[in-house]
Amino acid sequence: MVIQGSGALSNSGGALQYAFVLYWCGVRLGEAEQIEWSQVDLTMPCIRLEEDQTKNDQARIVPLPPVLIKILKAIEPKTGRVFDATNLRTECGKACEAVGLGKRVKQTSESGNIWYAYEGLIVHDLRRSAVRNLVNAEENVAMNISGHKTASVFRRYRIVSPADVVEAMQKVVANTLPPNKVAKRPGQGAKRFGDSLVTGEHKLSVSC
Repeated sequence: MVIQGSGALSNSGGALQYAFVLYWCGVRLGEAEQIEWSQVDLTMPCIRLEEDQTKNDQARIVPLPPVLIKILKAIEPKTGRVFDATNLRTECGKACEAVGLGKRVKQTSESGNIWYAYEGLIVHDLRRSAVRNLVNAEENVAMNISGHKTASVFRRYRIVSPADVVEAMQKVVANTLPPNKVAKRPGQGAKRFGDSLVTGEHKLSVSC
């Protein structure tokens, strides 16, 4: 499911770049909040997390994808903290609702204040999606980017979708039966399982 045009995720309070660094790089919320511009190298391009900023007290280098580089280059002035979590959960909740990955239900308190109860994908799922995408790299390299210290925890974050298990069986069949006995899979050529959050020309594919 894709939302285009005005965008599912606005950049209110810097929500866009914050969501993108979680989704693409898999850093923790607490780590992203502490990053200063002095730690960002847009020519390398990467972010250096210091020992005292990480959960495991280990410094690491986080590479940046082109889409995030473009967003960061446009930010001025480049001083102080890079990522601002203001309105992050609210904006992500709205975006998830827009693409069918969440639901916001309007509530009214006894004093008349209006708020929204939310159910669905949460901000932490952006890190889970990053880990799923990082499995295309070598596991030890992927763990170094996401900051997981043990392979067992890293693998728990690795989301397995219905498409993954179907694809696994297709590979078993393809490797077991003669080529002329392998039937064309239903829906071949269809898009990979998953939904997308799109903002302008930027797309987040969030697996669930």
